[in-house]
Amino acid sequence: MQQEVDLQPELPSMSLWDHLDELRGRLIKSLMSIAIVFTLAFVFANNIINFLKIPLKAALPPEMKTDLYFTGPMDVFSANMKVAFLVALIFACPIWIYQLWRFIEPALYQRERKYVLPFAVVSILLFFAGMTFCYLVMLPMTLSFLLSYGSEVGTPIITIGDYVSMVSVLLIGFGLIFETPVILLLLGFLGIVDADMLSEQRRIIVIVILIIAAILTPPDPISQIAMAIPMYIMYEASIVLLRFFAKKERHA
Repeated sequence: MQQEVDLQPELPSMSLWDHLDELRGRLIKSLMSIAIVFTLAFVFANNIINFLKIPLKAALPPEMKTDLYFTGPMDVFSANMKVAFLVALIFACPIWIYQLWRFIEPALYQRERKYVLPFAVVSILLFFAGMTFCYLVMLPMTLSFLLSYGSEVGTPIITIGDYVSMVSVLLIGFGLIFETPVILLLLGFLGIVDADMLSEQRRIIVIVILIIAAILTPPDPISQIAMAIPMYIMYEASIVLLRFFAKKERHA
């Protein structure tokens, strides 16, 4: 009987309004951190855009200019806003990811709450790893393919708005994709999924991964495959980790 009691989560003595108040407090902290970084990033937005242009410079032929064009008076301002928000999400992620995990913590079993801090750290590292992979591998590959394909029929005139939007979607998309193992582990701790369930759904997941990759990437097979492969690797890693933790709990 004692074993059955230990398997139940320790429910905090908090009302619904207390939970909502806690959520509000954590959202305020997260938004404040994003707002602070956004303000600083907006000041250096032009420098950040020049940094984001590096993969574009490498992808364009040497004889072509690497300037980004704008067609309206508000284009550069809008691009600076997008870049500042992108940087705010990235560099404020240690705070908003930590706040997210602390809010989820009461839903976990008592024996699983010791993983909250390590999982928060791993989530932050995976988020940065995904965006680094995108910037160093995915973005140059995608730009090289698209520009070489398009240069056969015309001369590229890349607007600053289009480029910043594409880079932002890819960076954030890959950052979130690399969070897959942590998300599935969390669902496993909550009893929503397990390793056997994920193994049985491989075929369906492959289709879902290809659909997500098609939505998040430009319409070319190279970038879609480049996104789909890491997604599937993260999925298989999640299954391995779920089996590891399940085995560890059985021997505890």
